[in-house]
Amino acid sequence: MQRRTFVFSAAIAALAWPALAIASPLTVGDTLPQLQFENQHGKTEAFPGAGTRVVLFAIEKAPSDEVNTFLTHLGVEGMHKEGIVFLADISGMPGFVTQTFALPKMRKRPYSILLANKPEQAVFMPHEKDAVTVMQVDQGKITHIAFARDAAAIKTAVGQR
Repeated sequence: MQRRTFVFSAAIAALAWPALAIASPLTVGDTLPQLQFENQHGKTEAFPGAGTRVVLFAIEKAPSDEVNTFLTHLGVEGMHKEGIVFLADISGMPGFVTQTFALPKMRKRPYSILLANKPEQAVFMPHEKDAVTVMQVDQGKITHIAFARDAAAIKTAVGQR
């Protein structure tokens, strides 16, 4: 009986291994996956997109607010010039809050916010609690990862010229 249980457990682990490999966060040297995300207006956009040099990623509200402060100050033209893409994981937000409060507020932003609506959509992104992930990218390959907790730290991590 123990042997049968072991064989069954080993088979389950072997079948799950590819999923676990995909689920681990990216690190320096990895290539960003080519994906599609909807923005706050429901328009599908490529991720990371041509010319992307920096990916900002946030899950919690406070870090997202810091990204919005930074991007509002930087402006849409500055964002494009720096090659910045903002990906927000809103999958943990209750649907009512998303539809009633978050999306209407996001739609007022002049820049695009890519949205991960399901937890599995952004599982590949490295993350620290209460921080913005700032990922430097060169031709789709990750060259540096930092975690910033305020707009000034984001600016420094982006290496804004």
